[in-house]
Amino acid sequence: MADGDKQRQQDSGDVLSIMANSPATQSADWRLALEYGNYDLDSIAGDKTSWGLTLDYIMHYDDYVFQNGMFRPYFGIGLGYFRDGAQMHLDDNGINWSLMVGSEMLFTDDLSMYFGGSFYGMWSDFGDNDWKWDVGFTWWINDIHGISIDYQRPAEKDFNFIGLKYLYSWQ
Repeated sequence: MADGDKQRQQDSGDVLSIMANSPATQSADWRLALEYGNYDLDSIAGDKTSWGLTLDYIMHYDDYVFQNGMFRPYFGIGLGYFRDGAQMHLDDNGINWSLMVGSEMLFTDDLSMYFGGSFYGMWSDFGDNDWKWDVGFTWWINDIHGISIDYQRPAEKDFNFIGLKYLYSWQ
């Protein structure tokens, strides 16, 4: 779900994200994500769509955890392609890059919180970039199934993204 604020209070949208994670090593993952959004932009231009495909490499610093393993920091890099008619992510279409940083905070084996952000922009114009905050809570119901609720907020776009995720682990 996407919801505008400030001068975009009338704007809203729905987003479907599908992600697949694959362990590269014990401390790194590959993440492939496909995102499709349909936005009702009353204040600007009516209905618009946006879609993107990204591939990220995320490194977890498990060797550097502290507080008895409660914090699990990560850093990632990624490449992708966005066709963003709604201009929800960037003001242009094309190949983009991203840098991600954050940490997961483990409360129990089943309950955790993550917080971080990503700095992303257009490959063709490094001046066209933005920062997106991300915070969420994850509950693993059992070893295979989990759910997560998260909140994302781009720094320059006046939009709030609230997501509910179903998690499946085949390990």
